[in-house]
Amino acid sequence: MGTRVKIPVRTVGYSTGTSKPEVTEAVPPVTDGDEPLPGIPLPGVSGTAGEAQLRDRQVTGQSEAEPEAIAQPEAETQETLEVWRERAIRLQAEMENFRKRQQRLADERIASEREKLLRAFLEIADDLERALNTDGADVQAIREGVKLTYQAMQHLIAREGAEPIRPVGEPFDPAWHEAVASVPHAQAQVEPDTVVEVVQTGYRIGERLLRPARVIVAL
Repeated sequence: MGTRVKIPVRTVGYSTGTSKPEVTEAVPPVTDGDEPLPGIPLPGVSGTAGEAQLRDRQVTGQSEAEPEAIAQPEAETQETLEVWRERAIRLQAEMENFRKRQQRLADERIASEREKLLRAFLEIADDLERALNTDGADVQAIREGVKLTYQAMQHLIAREGAEPIRPVGEPFDPAWHEAVASVPHAQAQVEPDTVVEVVQTGYRIGERLLRPARVIVAL
């Protein structure tokens, strides 16, 4: 709003002692080039119209700049999505190739271990074949041959990390033993739930059970 100043004027027809009227004059609004300062209307335009004109100029300037400003981020976003899509496809292909390669290596390792075990059993089969083809052998000689073959078999089992389960005189453990029969504990002269006989030897590898020992338990 313009600053109001007092300007003295000469008066006519007033007697002495009568107060002189004052005339005020509004200072014209200050402008900065063509653009009005904030809060000052354009010259020759009312306050409401000036504000509307100023808003129109601002909105028009924004509208002209918006399409170009929006188009650039959209193009960058689309390019980024394409890059990540290509990376995802390439990574998926690499993972599939890695899975197939690992499966092939696992199959080859299993086949190699199977061949190794079978070659070891071939030696046992050769011993049994020689025992069967011996002419005129007595029972004792055959027994000795079977014993040697059995020892070779036990050596092979131990070499593969397995050990027999022979729990005679130990408490019955369902995790390692399978009861196939029972006898009174007084008759067997042992405590109840004690293994008194092994019908079939069990085997294990460390804490993994290969086959439970089939046993007779005292009750």
